[in-house]
Amino acid sequence: MVESTKQKFELRNLGTLFKDSTTIFRAMIVIVVMMLIIPIPSFLLDFLMSVNLLFGILIVLMTLIVCYTRKVTDFSIFPTMLLVTTIMRVAVNVSSTRLILTEGANFDGKMVRAFGEFVVGGSKGAAGLVVGVIIFVILVLVQFIEITKGATRVSEVAARFSLDKMPNLFMAIDVEVNNGAITEEQAIEKRRQLSEESQFYGNMDGASKFIQGDVILGIIITLINVIGGLIVGIVIHGEPFSEALTNYISLTIGDGLVGQIPSLLISFSTGLLVTRSSGNESSIGDTLWQQISRYDRVYMIAGIVLLVMSVLPGFPHFILIVMGALLIYFSNQLRSGEKKKQANIAMAERESAAKKELGGAENYDSLLKVDELTLHIGYELIPLVNETDNSIISSIRTMRKHFAVEIGIIMPDIHIQDNIELEPNQYSFKLRGQEIGSGSIRPGCMMAMGSDDLEPIDGEETREPVFGLAAYWIREDARLEAEELGYTVVDPTTIITTHIQNMVQTHADEILDRKATEELLKKLEKDNSAVVFDVKELGFKKGQIQKILQLLLREGVSIRDLAFILERLSDCSPAMKLYAIVEYIRQGMKRVICNKYKTDENELFVLLIDSDIEKLIQQSVRETEEGEPIVGLKPQALRAIQQAIANAVGKIQSEGFPALIITNSRIRRAVWELCRTVSKNIAVISNEEVTGDLKLTIYGRVELPKKNED
Repeated sequence: MVESTKQKFELRNLGTLFKDSTTIFRAMIVIVVMMLIIPIPSFLLDFLMSVNLLFGILIVLMTLIVCYTRKVTDFSIFPTMLLVTTIMRVAVNVSSTRLILTEGANFDGKMVRAFGEFVVGGSKGAAGLVVGVIIFVILVLVQFIEITKGATRVSEVAARFSLDKMPNLFMAIDVEVNNGAITEEQAIEKRRQLSEESQFYGNMDGASKFIQGDVILGIIITLINVIGGLIVGIVIHGEPFSEALTNYISLTIGDGLVGQIPSLLISFSTGLLVTRSSGNESSIGDTLWQQISRYDRVYMIAGIVLLVMSVLPGFPHFILIVMGALLIYFSNQLRSGEKKKQANIAMAERESAAKKELGGAENYDSLLKVDELTLHIGYELIPLVNETDNSIISSIRTMRKHFAVEIGIIMPDIHIQDNIELEPNQYSFKLRGQEIGSGSIRPGCMMAMGSDDLEPIDGEETREPVFGLAAYWIREDARLEAEELGYTVVDPTTIITTHIQNMVQTHADEILDRKATEELLKKLEKDNSAVVFDVKELGFKKGQIQKILQLLLREGVSIRDLAFILERLSDCSPAMKLYAIVEYIRQGMKRVICNKYKTDENELFVLLIDSDIEKLIQQSVRETEEGEPIVGLKPQALRAIQQAIANAVGKIQSEGFPALIITNSRIRRAVWELCRTVSKNIAVISNEEVTGDLKLTIYGRVELPKKNED
């Protein structure tokens, strides 16, 4: 029983050993090294030569499978295998040389003798030796001059071009990500594949040198075997020259062929891999058929030429007639297949057109799909997208980082497409298919913006698309002159991206849909699951959280610190009015709000609402079920207040300060709604939202004009 258990244990360990590929590889390396030192018997030499030949066949087969069905990088271990098999052949050659020189005519290696006799064929004596030498030399020359040198050169070129084009390919991947063509995960996978491809061709460039060395070493070993065999046979064994020559040359040819055939197979595999086009996604078999079957006239002409040659005297008539007829038949089949293909394409196009006319169901999917953000451009603006430096795409990439840091949302991918319905120099920015901003650009010109008191410059008068400021279109070479006069000069790319940034910031609440809200909550839950759990336990639904975040974003409040927002939310009850909850959260975020508008001297310049206007607004406000204030002022009073806001805001903005109005918390939201009708760039804060460390400076007042006393 104990003995049986011991045997099972040993067998189990042996099975584990052979399953461990690393252990097997290490053992092979040790055996190869020992072969270089320790003599081996002829039967073991036959086994190792058989293994060497098997490796060559297996590598060729694996290479063919990879080239015909997969990418070359799927066989990235090939350079390592090439090195190992090369060292193994060297070890086998050293062992065979030792046995041939020591045993001479008594050498009984069956693989060596079989190859030596097989290549000679039926020739005997000196003729057989000459035939064998010639065949061996031809194989060596074919491998060294044609296959090996060609594969080496292709490897060098492939490695160089793979490294040179890598930056452009990485940039192209970034463009696809920004355009929304691929996801970030797909981009990571593409970058990984590019790195693997570059590393593979770099390794192949180095590994191909081993093949050259292997061929040269085979030639040297063959010469050593011949010269050394003659010396050993004549001098040591006392054999006649002809007998020694016959014995050792025969054995040398067999040994050389046993080593050179696997080497030839691996060289062929190397050539297949490095000549395989990495940019072609289809298999090499499909590519081969597509390209050789493209021109039917070639086969027709070749068939006619062979038929003409068949009637000439001295040529093999039957063979040429058969080959010519087959080529003509093949040409006719290709032509008929192409006609059928064209007919099928035409029929498919007619069916597709008919379905479109009938309003086929398959067309509805594309019609119903609406991109979240799209930028439509006229054809004259296409170069602004295609440029690699300072392009719209690179600016959008920077913009996405800005919104993530400043606002706390991930801006969706902006799909850029040309639109023939637009003017050539026009662009249009759309949110879910609806235009939210547009403008016109003068390609090749710059926009110069400045105040009215600046000296006029030579250019076309226009309006800046974001804030409607007066501006000029000027030539690019006039930029320096305009800047010296005090104008702010921007290029077309900056104009478009600034406009997009303003539109996205203005409509950030609309961009934050239910899906985006859910993603933000999932990311927060990974880092701070407690606060998310508390909010859910209180009964707040995702829709409520979304509306709260939207209301904050609508007034330009960053939601980046989502954890703090949810902590404030957890102090509230779902039964509270939504707008009251938002005001409570805003008061907790006072520092975030004030830091956006304070000066470098920690000073806050504000406009104060006159008490009469505050009373008038407070008396007219009515609230909805959610607490949204509805201002019910009479038209005359509403216009007067709006005009008062516009006058005060105009004065503070002319001094370079942000339009910031302060009022009491009860009517803050109502005042903001009124200011919204005047300008979208007015912020309204309450007294409770001002931090104690700020210096509050009243720049002016929003007040109604005083009535003339008669």
